[in-house]
Amino acid sequence: MNRRTFARLAASALAVAPGAARATGGLDVESTPAAQHVMRVLLASRKFSPPSSLDAWHFGWDGRTYRGSADIVDLPGGERGLVNTVPVDAYLYGVLSKEVSPSWAAGAQQAQAIVSRTYALFKVRPEKPYDVVAGESDQVYGGIESETVEGRAAVDATSGKLVTFDGQPAHVAYSACCGGRTADAGDVWNVSYPYLPSILDPHCVGTPGYDWSAGVAVDAVAKAFGPPFRVIGALESVRIDAPAPDERPTAIEFGGSSSSFETTPKEFRSSLGPGVVRSTFVRSVQLGPSAMTLVGTGRGHGVGLCQWGARVFAETGASAADIVAFYFPGTSIGRG
Repeated sequence: MNRRTFARLAASALAVAPGAARATGGLDVESTPAAQHVMRVLLASRKFSPPSSLDAWHFGWDGRTYRGSADIVDLPGGERGLVNTVPVDAYLYGVLSKEVSPSWAAGAQQAQAIVSRTYALFKVRPEKPYDVVAGESDQVYGGIESETVEGRAAVDATSGKLVTFDGQPAHVAYSACCGGRTADAGDVWNVSYPYLPSILDPHCVGTPGYDWSAGVAVDAVAKAFGPPFRVIGALESVRIDAPAPDERPTAIEFGGSSSSFETTPKEFRSSLGPGVVRSTFVRSVQLGPSAMTLVGTGRGHGVGLCQWGARVFAETGASAADIVAFYFPGTSIGRG
């Protein structure tokens, strides 16, 4: 997510028919309403079944129905990919209820729609064969079968709205749960933004999945980090380095009989996998004879919008604007 500039699209007209779009690119984000942009979504690569045309504005693939058009494109490395080209709001129809529950308060769903739209348009790259992937590496997207009445309503209610900073679209991010404090983008991606600092978030505390623990074999840690970890000798201690009890850790140090090994929470999670280390907010490590028990809070990288926190905040009556202002301090809601 180290995107430094907001991409510009090349000029093209959208078909007037519902849900129709062609990937000819190029609308200037400064002069074209955000709702009129198109997204090119990579649905599959390598081996995949061909799509079937249903009508001028829909196609079927892999048991699902999608708005827009389907194209088979060349990918780097000689592979082929299936790309769905669709207006940005129609794309968001298939995203929103995969990212947050349609039962959540309107303020939370609308905030998600604004953040998801901003994220999507920041990913547009005309020089590449697609803009986003239809999965967790970008935003989960499932076509028409993933749409809900509530999700479409949230997208429509916020159509064209983006998170902006100093009059320009912001670089946004979100995760399921920040664990009580969001993460500074600079600590996670080595690129800082004034509106992506670490802030206390009381809203997500106690929500489902807030606390987590996981058992990890010492051998698994040694395998993940290789020789730099093995040379420390027999593992004797694990220390979490955090500025204060309520702040996110900056380092994890493993003390051995010969030396020590230090890593960041981000590298620790990446090396062992998010299925084991659910977040970078590791609060303690209890060391046993051959395994360690990790205890932490949150789920995901923790930068930007906390989805569970937004839900609780919205239940108190907070609007989408309130939620965006809280998680992205100093920003505004503008139009592309």
